[in-house]
Amino acid sequence: MSAWISQFFASYSNIIDLCLLNSLIAYGLFLALSANMFSLATGGFMALGAYCSVYCTMELGFPFAPAVFAGALLAAVSAAAIGAPVLRLRGDYFMLATFAFTEVTRVVALNWDSVTGGAVGIFSIPRYTETWHLALAVAVVIYIAHTLRRSYFGRAIAAIKQDDVVAQSMGVNVFAHRLSLFIASGFICGAAGALAAHLNYFIGPGDFGLVRSVDALTYPILGGVNALAGPLVGATFTTLLPEALRFSNQLREILMGALVVAIVLYLPGGAMSILRPRCRGARARETKLAAVIERAQS
Repeated sequence: MSAWISQFFASYSNIIDLCLLNSLIAYGLFLALSANMFSLATGGFMALGAYCSVYCTMELGFPFAPAVFAGALLAAVSAAAIGAPVLRLRGDYFMLATFAFTEVTRVVALNWDSVTGGAVGIFSIPRYTETWHLALAVAVVIYIAHTLRRSYFGRAIAAIKQDDVVAQSMGVNVFAHRLSLFIASGFICGAAGALAAHLNYFIGPGDFGLVRSVDALTYPILGGVNALAGPLVGATFTTLLPEALRFSNQLREILMGALVVAIVLYLPGGAMSILRPRCRGARARETKLAAVIERAQS
């Protein structure tokens, strides 16, 4: 049994690492989406985390863990800096502003040759990221998200998601709560960028553009932004499907596009919403059974 498990991980370790990495990114977006912030800044945050951590390990000689923290912290500071003006925007204007941040970051990386390697990128990055690093990061983020959902902060965020005007009138500081989530999202995405940089041996400006931000946004939306397991399910399925369709790039793109359209049209609550009617039915059956037992005992 142990030999089979070892062989499985040896054969599919790259796919497992990619699923975990995308899940970490998905939970970074999950926090932002929980307050109706459709952010396209993921690529920019990941770029800051990746380049900062690589510079720390390759140029300054930092250990791996402090380098990852430095990259995540830089992304969080950037989120705080742009969050103050950007979070006052709504809807499409907010998305355009976050997209502009990602593009500015990509263009800076493209032209800052001495630090980022320019268009060529940075090669021969030491591979420090291991599977257990990614699994631990995902587990910690899930625990934090679960704790926040059950706290006063989580209830305030739920009120903001339903109607921010009513939440503001009830004494909830909407701007402060959204800024906190935006900074947390930036920190997680920056950490994901740092881990990805030390996983793939190479980073370049093209890795952190609009495509990366849009892909990251689809993970929690496909899985479901109302379920804690939604980002994990969405990221895993979205990662595995292209691998299964690797034999045809055209078919892969068509099916991925069709899948996104189908989820948005027929499952607006995400894939995890399929399980909700069953859960409600099970609870109803349990309630009826408890009522029958209570009447029989009386």
